[in-house]
Amino acid sequence: MSHNEDAYLEQLQPLAEGDAELLKTLVSRFAGQPFSEQLWEGISSISRSGAELKLSFIRLRKYGWVHAVKKSWGERLYYIPVEKLIRLLPIFFSCNHEHPSESGGLHSRCDSGSGLALDLLHVLAFTAEQGLPLTAKGTVHKKNLQKLQERISLKEEHLQRLALQYAHDEAYTPPLAVIFDLMLCMGLLSKTADAFVVEDKRLGEWLSLNEADMNRLLLRTVIERYGQTDAGMQLFRYMICMLPQHEGAWINIASVLEWMKGEGLFVADDAVEKAAAWLYALAGFGWGEVAVTEEGEYVFRWSIRPELLSAMGVEESENGDERFFVQPDFDIICPPGVPYLARWKLLVCTDLVQCDRVSVYKLTRESVARAVEKGMDIPDILDFLAAKGAEGIPEHVAAAIGQWGKQIGRTQFAEAVLLSCMSESEGDAIAGNPRIAGSAERIGPRHFIVEPSHMTGLRKILEGMGLAPLKAVAGSGRTDYAYPLLHVDAAVNGEMLSESYYERQGMVYGGRNVHFFEPDEVIPDPASLFPGVEQVPARWLQDWRSYHSSTARTIVEQAQSWQTKILLSHGGKRAEFAPTAVYPSPWRAEGILHDLESGRFERHELTAEDIGELKLILPSFD
Repeated sequence: MSHNEDAYLEQLQPLAEGDAELLKTLVSRFAGQPFSEQLWEGISSISRSGAELKLSFIRLRKYGWVHAVKKSWGERLYYIPVEKLIRLLPIFFSCNHEHPSESGGLHSRCDSGSGLALDLLHVLAFTAEQGLPLTAKGTVHKKNLQKLQERISLKEEHLQRLALQYAHDEAYTPPLAVIFDLMLCMGLLSKTADAFVVEDKRLGEWLSLNEADMNRLLLRTVIERYGQTDAGMQLFRYMICMLPQHEGAWINIASVLEWMKGEGLFVADDAVEKAAAWLYALAGFGWGEVAVTEEGEYVFRWSIRPELLSAMGVEESENGDERFFVQPDFDIICPPGVPYLARWKLLVCTDLVQCDRVSVYKLTRESVARAVEKGMDIPDILDFLAAKGAEGIPEHVAAAIGQWGKQIGRTQFAEAVLLSCMSESEGDAIAGNPRIAGSAERIGPRHFIVEPSHMTGLRKILEGMGLAPLKAVAGSGRTDYAYPLLHVDAAVNGEMLSESYYERQGMVYGGRNVHFFEPDEVIPDPASLFPGVEQVPARWLQDWRSYHSSTARTIVEQAQSWQTKILLSHGGKRAEFAPTAVYPSPWRAEGILHDLESGRFERHELTAEDIGELKLILPSFD
């Protein structure tokens, strides 16, 4: 059992056995999905009265296992927070699943992609380098979408079975919608009126994470944002992360679903197809492979360690510090484990050739020129390649980069401002003003070249001459995207790993909506479950005795109203009876009878003739 599970077991200690039993039932039935008062009150237990269940529910809220929100019209919704759910599951359940025999052969259906973290890296690099301006409709231009799709391994076939709903579905493919959604909800991108913009600070925190931490955060996020919203599928998504792992072993999905049914976990009739849809997405995200057996049953094999990803295993992992290899043919081989901040800098001075577990980049004159344009000069490039390359830089490659550097920037376009006049006479007046000498150079009868630094002073002179220029500068629109973090070696991680990105606003419409409502922290007073208790005769609660038949019936009816029990004599022995329904004519009560000697529970009908000595029982709620 992990350290996290031990800590959660300690937190469960204040709960009575019945409270923990109810919590397990809520997990089994609702997982982390919101549920109404009516739905949870539909839970019944043959061994516990309705009042006992309600008191347990109040205690679960008191200790924070169940949270509540309130809709604008007053209706309450309850839910088990995901952070608690994923730690409760391995405490309440232990899944043993079958491994399929490979002797008969497996048929591959979907191979593992290069990885969601790499896809995000390449889209962010493209955005930082070239920018992502938006159309008048607020979407990325089609030509840029095509270039982005070429840079990611996530494809439509990985996601089409999930039937995702998202904004601008006429413009974006599901893979790009997921990539944009992740970057938006994680704060890596922000959306302005005319462009998607990279957020430098958050980007630095993200790139400073190791790949295991990136995947842990991404898995936690995608499970909640893109998985089907029914409780059974939410439980399935977490359960397959918790299965006992054997390297290279396949998981038989039918076996897992059958085990879930046996444990009383919610499993829908179409669970197999829903599970397959999720497995294809996992493969597209780069975390596993999908195959089928000869019998047509789906199997799945992880390509990473899922217990690390969902915060249920090792709490910390060391940063990877692998190095890339600069090849004599100007290729750069980048194996797994190379820090993402190094990959980020690599992308600005190279061209991406192959994106996979082992990625390939190429140094070209154009890529080096692009890096210089973005603020990484030739010494910076050489120092970076030497520091992060496993075997240094081949001499002829370093010489070529140096030679390219001598050819870059020998000429340069300088930005200037053109001053235009309405007629030649205004041009003559401006040219004849001695105060303007040195601030503007006449290049035609009506036109002058002005240095941008002189614009403010020249504007005042022209206003004094009665030739005040328009405030707006015609044709000043420009696109200049700075490539961030070129001279940063590490960034502060902050609280990035602890945030709940699945609750953020992005592009994909998820089923979770509790965060849109007002938190309800008002927990009912347990006494409110027993309205009018102060008017009930004390002897009904204190004395086990015989009553007049009409009084005895009133006591039973009161027990049914409060959903509590009575202590009575049945067959010469004491027993507890929890009435669930009372009928007036002829008078009788239906409910659960608990034989206190044998411990047996059974459904029973009580008539007026059965009532002898009795006592009204209220569960303790101090």
